[in-house]
Amino acid sequence: MTVGLDAVFHPRRIALVGASDRPETMGRLLWDNLRSFPGEVVPVSRSASVDGVRAYADLADVPGEIDLAVVGLPADSVLAAIQAAAVKGIPAAVVLSAGFAEIGDEGARLQERVVSAARSGGVRLVGPNCFGVQNCDLPLNASIAPGSPTGDERGGISLVTQSGSYGMAVHALGRDEAMPFAKVYAAGNKADITDAETLAYLREDPATLVICLLLESISDPRGFFTQARATTAVKPVIAALTGRSAAGKRAAVSHTAALAADTAIRDAAMTQAGVVRASSGLAMLDAAKFLAAQPMPTGNRVGIVTNSGGLGVELSDLLDAEQLEVPELSPGLQAELNRLIPSYGSARNPVDMTPIWSRYAALYPALIDILARSGEVDIVIPILLARAGSPEVIQGLASVVTALRADGNTIPVYGCWVTERARQPQADALQQAGIPCLPWPERTAAAAGTALRCASAIGRHSSHRELRPPPALPATTDLTDPGQASDFLAAAGIKVAASVVCDNTDQAADAAARFGYPAVLKAVHPELSHKSDVGGVRLGLADDTAVRKAASDLLDLRAGCRVLVQAQGSGVEFVIGGVRDPGFGPVVMVGLGGTAVEVLGDVCFAVAPVDAEHVEWMLRSLRGSALLDGSRGAEPVHLVALCDLAVAVGDLLVGVPEVSEIDLNPVLASSAGAVPVDWRIVTV
Repeated sequence: MTVGLDAVFHPRRIALVGASDRPETMGRLLWDNLRSFPGEVVPVSRSASVDGVRAYADLADVPGEIDLAVVGLPADSVLAAIQAAAVKGIPAAVVLSAGFAEIGDEGARLQERVVSAARSGGVRLVGPNCFGVQNCDLPLNASIAPGSPTGDERGGISLVTQSGSYGMAVHALGRDEAMPFAKVYAAGNKADITDAETLAYLREDPATLVICLLLESISDPRGFFTQARATTAVKPVIAALTGRSAAGKRAAVSHTAALAADTAIRDAAMTQAGVVRASSGLAMLDAAKFLAAQPMPTGNRVGIVTNSGGLGVELSDLLDAEQLEVPELSPGLQAELNRLIPSYGSARNPVDMTPIWSRYAALYPALIDILARSGEVDIVIPILLARAGSPEVIQGLASVVTALRADGNTIPVYGCWVTERARQPQADALQQAGIPCLPWPERTAAAAGTALRCASAIGRHSSHRELRPPPALPATTDLTDPGQASDFLAAAGIKVAASVVCDNTDQAADAAARFGYPAVLKAVHPELSHKSDVGGVRLGLADDTAVRKAASDLLDLRAGCRVLVQAQGSGVEFVIGGVRDPGFGPVVMVGLGGTAVEVLGDVCFAVAPVDAEHVEWMLRSLRGSALLDGSRGAEPVHLVALCDLAVAVGDLLVGVPEVSEIDLNPVLASSAGAVPVDWRIVTV
């Protein structure tokens, strides 16, 4: 893996397969883009030479070692080129050509042959159907993008994009807005190198400070989750997802599987792994710009410096929507600020100096310096409106932030730029000085919120606890039988409500008398997966007569029907379940339960195994989470017991691969504990 991606981003010698002298061709564009590469580029072409450089008719004819083959040939010629690369032992190839799996079955078969040829010789493939790769520090522009961003010795953003044209658009925006890039990687069809491998590589890349993912799909989802979790512990990962898969429900008998839409599980896995979602490619790059240029925020308190009260209020409102606070400053700090600003200004926060043009160059740096050193804010955002975008103000801001860093102060400073287009050179100068700025409060607030969410994931490691020993699953066990399923769950540490399965009314009446009234009776039959839908559950049975009548009715629902008898419990109804996702593997679900679980859809997913801390976060994220702490005088539920059930379900799914679905619904949660009163297990 590392060898292949090292060859992609740090080649010493490149072969350009399909190089051309003809204008307006891919071969010529690639040749021109590779001119800045400090190593040797060898053209492979039908021509004897390209741009005066000797060319070779076949990749196999190129003398010496080649680290990277860049292939810009028609699709039907790519296989031969990759076969030659395999024979020659080239460690990596970037295939820009289209006409593979993205066009249908015939293209998919060709892609499979290309991948097979590559693997026969240890060639790692980028693409096909991609716009290429860039290493902005080398520099290397092995892409069809017209020019690459300038690298930054301090490091920068690495962009991984699946979409070709959209990726180029995002890339162009980054160049226009002076974003510090490290690497650009266009994955295309992702025929070989997975998203997990790319993340693992960029995690160890010292030039990559922030990773941006523009994805349509995720290859090797479980591997991606594992690598993303490890990566977000040390550097920010932001994702913008396009082409959302259909949220069609799985054909399944359990509530958990019915609610487990592809997007729901994917989104939950992203959140659990610490990957922060952005609403668009633009929002993703905005946040990355802040994170790459400034220290990460350590809290949500924002100090605003402005010359416009209206913009200060708007930015405050937008920050509030991002869970960022604009706190009123202490009297002492206000007094210090008031000594600088006009008497008709405001030091409460936002700090409004008013449109006092003649003093902008002095006030902006001084106010930012005081706020950053105050200990009362975690982020400082100056709103630079109209004449505040002057060269003098920019120079002052650059100087004060440089001084803050020299003194060890790590409060990030983000510029909110609200000036005419003619002042853009000043914005560029500010960003070149390491102070990122974005136009208008809306983009600024959204980026600050995303930056804080990314910072919150850094250093967060899941506990590496020992999983509970999985119960044995004998071949004779029938988990469709509630009694055998109950024993199996008990062996996994999941204790369900006491119950008896009965074959006739006399047995049901005896069982109800033993358990005590009121009693609950439920129909038991393989065809009745959702018993309530057919009247298969009878509640509040107060005496022997009621039990016998209910048992008789339920036994008549189907031939071979039996009845399960329990004492009626009480509590808030939750659902805890699990499903085996084809991509992410074992997944746990928690939510508000009962018969309306699929209607309410108030559920949350997580990749198993999970720990109690994350389960509590899942429960707290439910729309109905207030029920956990008691509602209308009710006592709080036993949160520890509820979390423990979900942890046990996750461990069971991980430990017993034969189990494909688990439903504990409802789980009655009270101050005394959490008890599943209905359960279903599906095996493969």
